[in-house]
Amino acid sequence: MAHHDSPRLVAAREALSQADWQGAARQLRRAAAEASARGETQRAAHCEQMAASLYRAAGSLDESLAAAARSAVRGAESPRARFAADAERAETQFAAGEFKQAAEAWSAALQQADVLGLPDVPRATVLRRRALCLAQAGDAVAAWAVFDDAALRMEDSGIAHGPAWVDVEHAQAACDAGEPAHAEQVLARERVMRAAVGDVHLRAQMHCVRAACALARDDAASAREEALAARDAALAAVAPLAYFSAAVSLARAADALGERAEAYRSLATAWVTLADLLGAQVGRSWVEPVLAAFQWQWGAEAFAAARAEHERKRRVEIGRAE
Repeated sequence: MAHHDSPRLVAAREALSQADWQGAARQLRRAAAEASARGETQRAAHCEQMAASLYRAAGSLDESLAAAARSAVRGAESPRARFAADAERAETQFAAGEFKQAAEAWSAALQQADVLGLPDVPRATVLRRRALCLAQAGDAVAAWAVFDDAALRMEDSGIAHGPAWVDVEHAQAACDAGEPAHAEQVLARERVMRAAVGDVHLRAQMHCVRAACALARDDAASAREEALAARDAALAAVAPLAYFSAAVSLARAADALGERAEAYRSLATAWVTLADLLGAQVGRSWVEPVLAAFQWQWGAEAFAAARAEHERKRRVEIGRAE
């Protein structure tokens, strides 16, 4: 942050060091007011934009929207400040479930991107975010077109398999929007298949989406196959998020097939693996809520039986290994 001797910014940094997002945001708002009084409009707009981000991180979405609006006013003459304000407004409205308004805010940001001459890679990021908002808003046709525009922007980016990665995100959005058939069509594109051969992380993500699509069409057997392939690839790529997604899909597939002990086993294994990769607290925070959901779904007695069967099988495996 600039003006390192500014008491407001020092206080904001101190609040951040204590994970006090609200307190840091309040200090940044005061810093913005002081900068505005000095005629430093761009600095004021930047402080408001940072405050908006912190309010959003703290879950104070109304405060975030208000700060984003102030950022736009304070930086009205600066395309860069207006772009940042529109982007923050879009993210906050997305977090609030206001997907149509979020898509409109990203459209406004793209107009400022034109003025700024934003390069293709960051422009593709804006397009991807807008496409996701459109998909969640139910405007699938527009969403898929915008995803394809983003993929086109990535063709000369120099980022390995850039368009294919956008396609995988496109497919995930389609599956989430209730269009698994479209998702599978996107994943069948030649550039995705070609990229998956050499990029094990992308391959893991591709199989994760395929597993989700199979679950969406009630094909638990195919979902299990895809989830196993996703889990193997995620382990090879050391990709924790993909691994966790694969483990959850594998558990859901096993549950759909009536194999509750196997569902429990998938999540118990994931807990241990993620704890090794990310630490015990993170492993627990990711997996425990999923196990709790299955316990609520099955009932305490059935859940205990599944856990006991898993532990029995594990003791047998340990005995054989010895």
